[in-house]
Amino acid sequence: MSYAGTQVAQIAAISRNRCIGKDNALPWHISADLQHFKQLTTSDIENNNGLRGIVIMGRKTFESMNRKPLPHRVCFIITRDMDYAKTHGLDKYDNVHVRHNLDDAITSAASLAHGMHLDTIWVIGGERVFRDALRYTDRVELTLVDTEVEDGDAFYPELPKDFVAAEQGETQHDDKSDLDYQFVRYERRTSA
Repeated sequence: MSYAGTQVAQIAAISRNRCIGKDNALPWHISADLQHFKQLTTSDIENNNGLRGIVIMGRKTFESMNRKPLPHRVCFIITRDMDYAKTHGLDKYDNVHVRHNLDDAITSAASLAHGMHLDTIWVIGGERVFRDALRYTDRVELTLVDTEVEDGDAFYPELPKDFVAAEQGETQHDDKSDLDYQFVRYERRTSA
């Protein structure tokens, strides 16, 4: 599967109860997970503007990052607010694009990825964007965090049955948060 020749991948860190957020923030801080995220969402290929990846996110996810685009990545933000780019000063950034639905964001991102010679676009949240993008998704990179989050307000969806664990890392421990975590890659099984 792929979208216009470009792989669509999702990346998230989830708790045992599938929580990805609380009060529009990550429920933990695990440095190795943030480095994993950065490594996967940027490629070794750099274009003339220093851009090395493409991410798609919802408005709340963007706002959780202090309304600043991720370095070295083109950011597509999905919002129904037609004036969002103008009212939030996003038109000053060359690497930020506002779209008003997921289909437009993925179509634009795939077209741009082709021109940048990137083979993957990344869906990075939040809950609704993850759920709606599953129909396009080829691969999911999850960090399984060994904790339950009470009062979480954003959750990662259950993966459809055609996704299988293709690669599982060893369980690791983060000393600062005192949490165990594991990187797991899921891939969509193709029908023969």
